[in-house]
Amino acid sequence: MIKNILFGVDGSLAGEVARDYAFHLAARLDARLEAVHVVDSRMLEFPLIAPQAGVIGLNPSALNSLQEALRARGEALLQAAAAAAAKAGLPLITTLEFGHPAQVLADVQVRTELVVLGRQGEHSKTAPTITGSTMERFVRRADRPCLVTPMAFEPIAKILVGVDGSPTAGRALREAIGLANALQVPLVILSVADTENDRHRAEQASLDAHSMARAHNCAAASLTAVGPPATTIPAQARETGCNLIVLGAHGHSWIYEHLIGSVAAHVVSNSQMPVLLVR
Repeated sequence: MIKNILFGVDGSLAGEVARDYAFHLAARLDARLEAVHVVDSRMLEFPLIAPQAGVIGLNPSALNSLQEALRARGEALLQAAAAAAAKAGLPLITTLEFGHPAQVLADVQVRTELVVLGRQGEHSKTAPTITGSTMERFVRRADRPCLVTPMAFEPIAKILVGVDGSPTAGRALREAIGLANALQVPLVILSVADTENDRHRAEQASLDAHSMARAHNCAAASLTAVGPPATTIPAQARETGCNLIVLGAHGHSWIYEHLIGSVAAHVVSNSQMPVLLVR
């Protein structure tokens, strides 16, 4: 069962939703909470744009002032997170880091069992090349489960896990069973066949997964569907009343230039509910 949860704080609405999910899970699982804010060092690498003189570099004094301003903002955001945790009756550890956010999160994940991140970051619309891809880049490096949250919070009441017989899906299944039992919520096990010709394989994967759930005394139902997995999985989650999807994340398919065909990537990008990715 998850006993350590780390979430990112960046001042965005998506970050606040990620915080709410982290609080929700920590309260239900009696887990330790850590909030991390990363001062993006790339903000200190950009030149100052002068309208008439063109591009000029920042002088050391200006850089120091900018760094201190970013530090102060990060500390204020962490203090706000700590105040929110105290109001919810949850102890919280706060950490301020400097560096590239995705790399820093990859480095600090060793001290947690679950990382919670918003799907969109602080600059995802105004400057996506700066921090908008933090979630995608972190997932490429992640070896801990990562909960990617949507733009609105909803308490987890029912979980759907996708299975296909692969080792990664098997790990996702075990994580989903443990979480469903700990939260005392029902689990739906879904196997998707691309075509009718592949239905037998999907049914067998669903049957095997359901047997594992029963062995762990998990309240689970299983079903098989036919269609494109990337769209069928979220559709089945909605139809069965689930509000959390658990999937296996495969290798480095998260590099967005090469994402065509990646089921997990499509579900994370398009789902209106949180998605838990398991390596």
